[in-house]
Amino acid sequence: MKKQLMILMTAALLLAGCNSNEEEDALKQYGVEDTKSCDNLAAVKQAGDKLVKDKESVYCAITTDKNLDQATAFVKKDYDAKRISEFLNLPYYHKELTERYIAYDDGKRAVQDIVTKVNIGLDQPYFTNVDIIRDTDDVAPVSYTHLTLPTTSRRQRQMCIRDRIRDTDDVALLVNKYHRLPDDYEPQNLVKTPNACVIGEDFSCQSEPQYLRKEVADAFSELVKAGKAKHINIKAIASYRSFAYQKNLYDYYEQSQGKEYADKYYARPGQSEHNSALAVDVTINDENFNEIENSEHYDWLLKHIADYGFILRYPEDKVDVTGYQYESWHLRYVGKDIAKEIVKQGLTLDEYIARKDVQK
Repeated sequence: MKKQLMILMTAALLLAGCNSNEEEDALKQYGVEDTKSCDNLAAVKQAGDKLVKDKESVYCAITTDKNLDQATAFVKKDYDAKRISEFLNLPYYHKELTERYIAYDDGKRAVQDIVTKVNIGLDQPYFTNVDIIRDTDDVAPVSYTHLTLPTTSRRQRQMCIRDRIRDTDDVALLVNKYHRLPDDYEPQNLVKTPNACVIGEDFSCQSEPQYLRKEVADAFSELVKAGKAKHINIKAIASYRSFAYQKNLYDYYEQSQGKEYADKYYARPGQSEHNSALAVDVTINDENFNEIENSEHYDWLLKHIADYGFILRYPEDKVDVTGYQYESWHLRYVGKDIAKEIVKQGLTLDEYIARKDVQK
């Protein structure tokens, strides 16, 4: 019995040696002469016939085993192994966007910044191939045409970055210059906004009556209570806006100030967070809303809004990301967990969603 076992083990070792030799021979045909000094043979194998000649050492020096099928695209553009590894190793790297990452890379930006901004869509002009957000029950899967190259297949366009656009009922819904709500969209479960202003009585009051989704209204009510305990009166000056209201608002400024001005300071209909009933504009102690950042209580507001599920949607240092000018008064509800994570990482909602791990 022992003799038979020894024979089997010897045969297995010989077979393994043969396979190893065959593997080495196969790699040598791609130009890897010293396979023992190649730290990433998997990258060479993955490249196969597409391997760039005389660049074998670059493949061997890649320090990740993720997304290796995309390595050749970078090697062709003379990327070094370190930068290639940085790209491929990011958990929110999307294969479908490889060519756009490369095109957006000026050699100065950090890899993380490149991938994040391309995932958002910022490598393309605003309002390019704007996606209409729909519930997954209505369409499956959701389309992400603005995030893909014209040469990608319909299947790739549909499956690209599946978590980027949410259901219309999702409180983490992303509405911006690349994603819009349908023309006929009306949020569900609207209730009156707590501590809303009264036109003619309250300074900066923009509209009444005001409404928010019930979950948002409840959270805002708790924030208002917390503020009052500190002698801070947080009052809502604008909440939900219908598509028609937003259209009239945008059209007015487009006609009076021009399209460039309107797009800089006002959202197009369907692309305003106010259309989602997840956003509320506020003032503090009846001060002018667009000067509340000068209030002695503003720091308290920024420090505590995440505890109630809100974020400052358009920060002063993120204009290049959000596409909108600084709005110190515009609060957006995303839920406590996401709000705290966004604040902790110093991100915008756009960046937070762009950095979600790829669904494997």
